[in-house]
Amino acid sequence: MPEIGTLRVDVSAVLSTSRKTGPLSDEERSALDRTLRALRSDLLSFLAAMPLEAQNASGLARALDTERTSCQRVVAAVTKPFAGLSLVEALPGPKGVLGLLEAAESRGLGPARSEIDAIAARVREYDRVVRGLAGSRSKLLKRIELGATSSGGQTSDGDERTRSALFDASAAATGRHSDLWLAMHVYEPIEGRDDILRQTRAHGLVGHRAVEDAVPLTFHIFAEAKPEDSDELTPGVYRPLVGGAPAGAPESLLASFSSEPTPIVSAKHPGEYIVQTIEASQSTSDAGIDFVFGMTGVMSHPASVSPELEEIWALVNFPVRRLVLDAYLHRDIASRCIPALDAHLWRPDFAQNAGERWQTRFPNPPRLEVLGRGTAGAKTDAWNRHAELRELIFKSRGLDAEDFVGFRCDVTYPMWRTGYCMSFDFGQG
Repeated sequence: MPEIGTLRVDVSAVLSTSRKTGPLSDEERSALDRTLRALRSDLLSFLAAMPLEAQNASGLARALDTERTSCQRVVAAVTKPFAGLSLVEALPGPKGVLGLLEAAESRGLGPARSEIDAIAARVREYDRVVRGLAGSRSKLLKRIELGATSSGGQTSDGDERTRSALFDASAAATGRHSDLWLAMHVYEPIEGRDDILRQTRAHGLVGHRAVEDAVPLTFHIFAEAKPEDSDELTPGVYRPLVGGAPAGAPESLLASFSSEPTPIVSAKHPGEYIVQTIEASQSTSDAGIDFVFGMTGVMSHPASVSPELEEIWALVNFPVRRLVLDAYLHRDIASRCIPALDAHLWRPDFAQNAGERWQTRFPNPPRLEVLGRGTAGAKTDAWNRHAELRELIFKSRGLDAEDFVGFRCDVTYPMWRTGYCMSFDFGQG
């Protein structure tokens, strides 16, 4: 195909040089960058041509009846914004990508035959570039790493300075800010029921401050809509952690963890949200005020719905200095899923199919921390009552923390108007 031949000629001067072991030259980096951009564009077109339910990792593996690791790596690599030379590490090897193309072609899925052939040619061209630059993918990764070490780049401190500046500006714009946005989610099985889980959760703000005429303060909590004739084992039914008021009621405020006087809270449950509106005193002290909510209820087991995915969202509606989001899964639940963490630009249609989320995903999400079994690894300096709140959740349900596996998202100066999403993919089995 002419365009493939042209690309090969374009980089021939680079590939004709002897294979080096040092950092890539500027010319080599430029040639590899062009190749990766073209490959990512082709693979993104391939994914977009698949049925909607096959545009996420688990759906693609089911549709192609193929090995899921390659599907997961391709989807994760190409649906994020272009990652530069690190795409070499993110993508599977050429053989794995070609296997996906062959599986799609044999099943009549995705692009037309001619387009699949063109993408396959691009993959082979990429393989030639890799071998020309270093002899193998592993050796090329070493050369890329050496370049990153010698040339530096934006540091985490630089990223934090950017987020800190956004915090200052958004706090001034909204008239509100907090020291901490916190949430804890605990998932436990329900005996004799494979289609539902119990979810217990707490969330709130610590050190919240506001000026007069600040914009209204609301929490959006994702939950299934409950039917009119629901009982306590109906998905979508949530009650306060302490007491028996109806789902999402103001009584879900945990007074022992909230400042006095307690804020006025109203709640609605429109569709997939529980929306809590908080009317706290505007004359806050220098230390700010705290308010924490707790509720427990039943949800559909993610493995029983489509897509087979549970997502925990921390929507940063108002600027905060720190976000700590914890999830604890019973070991039997944790063994069935693959966890991940992403950050997304906020928009109101988060309920859309997960395969479309590449449009809003930021390229460098925070690291997902695996806390391990129990709570020994869950210490944090974010709040001096954090462990106390966690203990209340487990005790209220009569649970042994050693039966649970913990995960954490901990971000200093989380970006305003973003959603941090901890997900658990149950479609990998």
